Amino acid sequence: MGTKNFLPDEATFAALGNLPDDEPVVMLNLLELADDGGESYGRYGRVVLPQLQKRGAHILYNGTPLSDDPAAGHWDRVALAYYPSRAAFLDMMADPDYQAGLPYRTAGLKRTVLYAFRQAELPAAPALDVVTADGDDEIFVFNLLRFKADGGRQEYQKYGQVVAPMIRELGGSPALVLRAQLPLVSEETWEDLYLVRYPSPESLREMVTSKEWQKANEDRQRGLDLTWAFPTRQLR
Repeated sequence: MGTKNFLPDEATFAALGNLPDDEPVVMLNLLELADDGGESYGRYGRVVLPQLQKRGAHILYNGTPLSDDPAAGHWDRVALAYYPSRAAFLDMMADPDYQAGLPYRTAGLKRTVLYAFRQAELPAAPALDVVTADGDDEIFVFNLLRFKADGGRQEYQKYGQVVAPMIRELGGSPALVLRAQLPLVSEETWEDLYLVRYPSPESLREMVTSKEWQKANEDRQRGLDLTWAFPTRQLR
C-alpha cells in the first residue's frame, strides 16, 4: 500500500543522488487526497508547476483511476513527472520556494507513493513524450509489476507476446514503458511500470473477456509476484 510518510528520508535522498545521472528520470506519484476535495493539493500544484518548468521538467501523464484494485486500495490520482536528470529533481527539492509549498502537500494527502523510474531499454519502447488522449472515451490502464524470482519476467513476456497484437487490433498501444530505479516513498518494491492506451473501456472489456486473453493470463499469473493494475482517464 502507500504510506503516510510523504517525503523521502535523508538516506533515500542520498541513495538517489549516488545513482548514475546519465538519463532522465520519471517520478511516479500515486495520491490519495485529503477530505478537502483536492483543495490543499491544488495549492501545492500551483507552487510546483513553475518549479518544474524552470528545470525543464513537466508532467507526462495526470490521470484519475476509474476503479480500485483490491491489492492497491483506493487512489485518487496517478501522475508521472519527467525530469531531465536526477540532479534536477534534487535541486527542486532543495529550493526554498518549492519547500514553501510542502505544507500544502502534506495537508492535501492521506497517503502516497513516490517512486523513481527510467525509460525501458527496449527497441519498441515508446518515447518519453507527454501522453494525451485522442478522444473522450480513451482510457489508460496503469500497471505496476513485480515478477517472481525464478523466471517470472520470462513468463510475463510470454503473456505480452500474445496480448500486444490483441491491443493493436483494438486500436490501443503502449503509452509508457518504464523500469524501476528507486523507491522514495513506498512500502512495496516494483520492477516495471506500463501505461497502456485503449480506445474505450468497452475495448478493454472485450479483450479481457476473450478466451485468448484468459489463456494468456495464465502466463501472466505465473510470472507476477505482485501487481497493481487499474484503468485511468486523463485529467484535462
